[in-house]
Formats: sequence, C-alpha cells, structure tokens
Amino acid sequence: MRQSSGFGLVELMVSVVVALVSMISIYQIFGVNEAYRRNSMGGSGAQINGGIAVMQIQKDAERSGMGIGDVGALNCNVVSRVAALNNVPLIPVLIQSAGTSDSLTFLYGASITGGGQVAQLADIEHGNADTQFANVLGGQSMAVNDLVIAWQSGLANCPVFQVTCTNATPCAGTPASTDGFAIGNAANTWNSATVNSPFPTALSKITRLYNFGQLTRRTYCVYLSGNSNGCAGAGTQIHGSLLSADALDAAAAADGTWQVVTENVIQMKAEYGLDTNVDGDTIPNNVDTWQKAAPAQWPQVLAVRFAVLVRASNPQKPNRAGTCVNDSTNNYTAATPSDAFTLTTAAYYLGWSGADVFTQPTNADWQCYRYSVHETVVPLRNQILLNQPTSTL
Repeated sequence: MRQSSGFGLVELMVSVVVALVSMISIYQIFGVNEAYRRNSMGGSGAQINGGIAVMQIQKDAERSGMGIGDVGALNCNVVSRVAALNNVPLIPVLIQSAGTSDSLTFLYGASITGGGQVAQLADIEHGNADTQFANVLGGQSMAVNDLVIAWQSGLANCPVFQVTCTNATPCAGTPASTDGFAIGNAANTWNSATVNSPFPTALSKITRLYNFGQLTRRTYCVYLSGNSNGCAGAGTQIHGSLLSADALDAAAAADGTWQVVTENVIQMKAEYGLDTNVDGDTIPNNVDTWQKAAPAQWPQVLAVRFAVLVRASNPQKPNRAGTCVNDSTNNYTAATPSDAFTLTTAAYYLGWSGADVFTQPTNADWQCYRYSVHETVVPLRNQILLNQPTSTL
C-alpha cells in the first residue's frame, strides 16, 4: 500500500484559492455592513439634531407675543436705556434674511397677567420726571423687578421701565396708593434717577401699561464660518451649528451671549403666515398667505413656519478613486418623494412662496454627506387670542 506523504501542490493551491475567496467574501460583507452602519448612524444623528433644532425654536415660537395686550401696540418702537432692547419692534416674531440662511427672533414676557390684564393710568397724567405711578388701574398686578412697557395710542415709541417697589413690597419711595408703584432708583439699569428718559414729557391718562415680568428676546441663527449668517457678534463657534442668544438677561442686565443649540445645522428658512381676509372674515383666524417679507399689518400674522437643513453626522463612504459618489441615491426625502435634496442638485426647493430654497454647501468635503430637511408650522397662540373680538355681553 502506498504511503501518504501529506498535501501536494494541487491541494495547497486549492486551499489558497478557497481562503482568498473566503477573505474577499468576508471583507465584502464587512464593507456592505459598514456602509449600512454609516447610513443608519448618520441618519439617526441628523434626525436627532433636526428634532432638537425644531423643538427648541418651536417652544419659543409658542410663547412669543405673551405680554402684548393690544393689537394697536404691535410694531411700536420699543425704547429703553438698555441698548439690547432699544429701537426694536414690539412684535412676537421677527424674520431676518442673512445670506443663504434666515434668523428668527422671538419676544415674550413671563408675567402671571400674560398681557390679559392691561393696567391703565387713571385720574392723573405722568411725566418723565415722575418716580412714582399712582392710581393705576390694575396696578396690584405689578411686582418688584417687573419690566413694563408703556404704550399710548398715536405715539410711535413705547418706553420700557422696571418696577422698583410697590405698596405690597415697601422700599424707599413706597407708593402711597395700593394701586401704585415706584420706578425711581439711581442704581437701576432700566430707570434714571432723575428724568426717566426715554419717557415722553407726558403720558396721558389713556396710556396703557403692559406687564411683561421677565422679558425675553431670543434670536436663533445658523453659524457658518466665513458666511453671512445673521449671528452678529457670535465670534468663533462650531462650524455648521444652530445658535441662540438672549438679548436680555432675566435680571434685566445686558447679556447677548451666543449658545450652541445643536450641531450639523447648515441652513434655516422661515416665513410669516398671514390672514389677509381673502375669505371676507374681518377676524384674523386662519392663514391664507405665506411670505418672508415683514407684513404691512402685524395683526394679520397668525403663524410662522420654518425649516432647517441638517447634515448627517457621518460622511458617505468614498469610492475607489477617493471621491464621494454623487448619484441620486445620496438624498433624504422630505414631505413627498418629489421633495428631495440630492448631492447632484443645486438646491432643495421647499415649495414655499418666493421660490425659497436650500442651496447646496460649497465645501468640497461637505458634498460627502447626506442632508435632511425638518419643517414645521407653529400657530402664534398669543397673537391669535389677541385678535379675538371682545364680547359685549
């Protein structure tokens, strides 16, 4: 019987071929799995960042306008001794276009009165030399440190002052009337110790006082280094991030520090929703027009819609040549399959009025990412309530 002498050359060659085929198969499976992992991880990151961006902006949009107690006061020019709240419009939301992206600014108060109770001067006119407001209808709702905006019909400006003490909270210069409060304080940021500029010379008896409590004016913008983006004074931030800044600190001191809300946000677009009385109803109660431009009549603004373009956290895998594969598969769909932002398309069309689009990032390496669009519509509930007719019953 012939004795076996081990593997021959043929067996060894067959073994090598089988091993190579197995290795190629394993690496092929690994490569496909890695591609799926990149897509799933990048997609989930975009969903998370987009959700955070929409949620944060939506919360402030829902609060906007709280404290404004009369449609006639909308768009009056707020004047103040604090630069961050001087010469700004008294409106719930302000959209400003800056380059390829928009910025959103919301204004609202935190008083328990919520703008529902309107304090009104009674029996006596007040001038800018006064340090005490006496005989104020609804003055009991005022509390120390509340920010109050005075609006008089027919005047373009509405000044801001801060309550320094009330009859219920005694201090130097405590009002003699239970319906009064004091505003004079030499150390106060908002009030002058002598003449309370920018108050007018006299405030008539029909002047209304809107108690905002702790007033917030917050701006959202998208920061892209080297691009016009509306984030004035933001300095150096994370490239491609949604920022927010409060113009005022809650304690009434100037703040204005930009904070990163979330990353990988590339662009933001926004529009006002108006009721232009197309249906013949004289009460603004439903949106029939969307526009980016500031409205001629602010009571018509009932909603705001905005969309953010979010970049995936992980890039697409490059091909063998080391470049990204620019084909129709590298896209995210939005509301309908026809609405898609692709790497081969110059812009993502939102389908909004005015051909509002998201433009493709010009950075060469940013072409290697997928992008998703997150869009929502927010009714301005305080503005809607402000427009409701007053019952005569």
